[in-house]
Amino acid sequence: MPRTPQEYLIGLHRIREVTPRRMIALLDRFPSPEAIWRASVADLRSISEVAPAAEAIAAGRSEEALDQELHRGERLQARAVTLLDPEYPPPLRALPSPPAVLYVRGRVDVDTRRALGIVGTRRSSRYGRSVAEGLAADLAGCGLIVVSGLAVGIDAAAHRGALSVGGLTVAVLGSGFLHPYPVENRALFEEIAERGTLLSPFPLDLEPAKWTFPSRNVVLAGLCRGVIVVEAPERSGALLTARAALDQGREVLAVPGNVTSVGSAGTNRLIRDGAVAVTSSEDVLAEFPDLAKLAGSRRSGHREGEVARSPVEERVLEAIGLEPVHIDDIIARIGLTPAEASSTLFLLQMRGAIQEVEGRRYVRGPLRIKGQVPGSRS
Repeated sequence: MPRTPQEYLIGLHRIREVTPRRMIALLDRFPSPEAIWRASVADLRSISEVAPAAEAIAAGRSEEALDQELHRGERLQARAVTLLDPEYPPPLRALPSPPAVLYVRGRVDVDTRRALGIVGTRRSSRYGRSVAEGLAADLAGCGLIVVSGLAVGIDAAAHRGALSVGGLTVAVLGSGFLHPYPVENRALFEEIAERGTLLSPFPLDLEPAKWTFPSRNVVLAGLCRGVIVVEAPERSGALLTARAALDQGREVLAVPGNVTSVGSAGTNRLIRDGAVAVTSSEDVLAEFPDLAKLAGSRRSGHREGEVARSPVEERVLEAIGLEPVHIDDIIARIGLTPAEASSTLFLLQMRGAIQEVEGRRYVRGPLRIKGQVPGSRS
């Protein structure tokens, strides 16, 4: 049975030496992916960009390996979306060297016009994770799509925030689907496959490596209208994503952090260099008027279902921040009886506003920054 042009493209994509830049050069030179597949070494050498890898590319063209890749995709329920397919994301198609093949699990029809990236450091603080989760939940609840990289820390918090409100999230992987990374997020990987979108620009059996994550960051930034950096030190993959976003003409936003914190040095520098400072979801939406309009209609539609808090609940909530507070301190600060404090804390926990973390100590739940970040003032 004859192969399709898409299948030949998949076969070429799995050859390590066929980088995105070389793939574009090959597609510009030859009339079809099949012609590239059957080209002689001499013809491959005639392209300056391809010449250094001509022998390796020719040797890597294996019908058996291509069949294996196709069968793996079927087994993993991973759909290959190629540059030849109408479903290929338009923003990525506009890149100078777009990946020729994207493997997708979950929803394929992602509306990139509503996509915003939320990224940050793996070595995140409780504050950073809470901000990322709350911001993602708020934006996803407004109908926006949260894109991140599935890393531990800020990325995972952003994905979880979007999922917590039934929103759509996209995880862009730094490896092939056969090697989901990091292993700590395997359960999250599967949940996103069921309820959102997993996307990888790499062959299915490619293991994570130092070079794959910068490539992943370019794709992540390319999918989004803008990228929000929540928490990042001076040397961070999140800053590389921000740089990729700037190079592609995307907006870059950052959440201010403690000026004495190493983990916030990168985000604070981004703001100093001109990134939009984000202290609320409204700050994000102000940069995208069309998304703000969408968010306004979504919020007005859900307003009737919101549960109003009592004055006592508001006072208790004000007494609890991102550092654990013991129930005895809450009682002393507000002047409640132990019974009143216990019942109020229970109700706030049931609504997800707070969490009990240890020995009757409480912290805020995922930080919903529709208003101001705690500690900021208008």
